[in-house]
Amino acid sequence: MVAVQIQVGDLVQASGHAGPWLVVEVSKGMASLQHPDGHRLSVRTTALSVVRKATRPSGEIDSSGGADGEPTGDAPTLFD
Repeated sequence: MVAVQIQVGDLVQASGHAGPWLVVEVSKGMASLQHPDGHRLSVRTTALSVVRKATRPSGEIDSSGGADGEPTGDAPTLFD
């Protein structure tokens, strides 16, 4: 079995906790999770199973603008 890397934006199931949970932060083998009802939980990433991967990797730039989702407008490019 291939290990799946947990990343921000994934929906996961945490062992022993009703879910699914949204991954809001990953650091040093721990994941901060948020339940749709607002509760937060921190667990080891090894105790998680992915229900649905994030639609785009964290920090990836989408077609509508910059990495933070803001339109880039007439920002200079590498080729300007």
